[in-house]
Amino acid sequence: MSGYDRALSVFSPDGHVFQVEYALEAVKRGTCAVAVKGNGIVVLGCEKRSAMKLQDTRITPSKLGMVDNHVCLAFAGLNADARILIDKARLEAQSHRLTVEDPVSIEYITKYVAGVQQRYTQSGGVRPFGISTLIVGFDPGSEEARLYQTEPSGIYSAWYVNNPTPANSPK
Repeated sequence: MSGYDRALSVFSPDGHVFQVEYALEAVKRGTCAVAVKGNGIVVLGCEKRSAMKLQDTRITPSKLGMVDNHVCLAFAGLNADARILIDKARLEAQSHRLTVEDPVSIEYITKYVAGVQQRYTQSGGVRPFGISTLIVGFDPGSEEARLYQTEPSGIYSAWYVNNPTPANSPK
């Protein structure tokens, strides 16, 4: 740890950025978020930890957030980081709707969220977001569900339905 974990843009001799690895560790320590995608359907689920006796369950933050009418986001990791990122995504979705006069596509908002996460891995005075997200929804005019995942480093990926072989097909 000889100083390589203090700066964001400094790589360790073996090619790691420790601040990003610390953000990934925060994701691993967070509650689980799961998405299942099928033909025309997508389901999000989040682990809900039991509340302590004196904790008010009505104000416990949710691990799910609506970005727009057709876009939902689930996350694993730090709640405070997620609130910031969800607010930024909501503002971008509203700005896009006002500018283009169309709702955002799921891929567009995913690229935006991943871009914000990536910028926070390079900028001074900030640290990487300690969350991974699952962004789901339906593009306007489409019946196909979309499912994307983002990582604290800014990497994003799409998930597709794995079509199983029909039961009556020859093997």
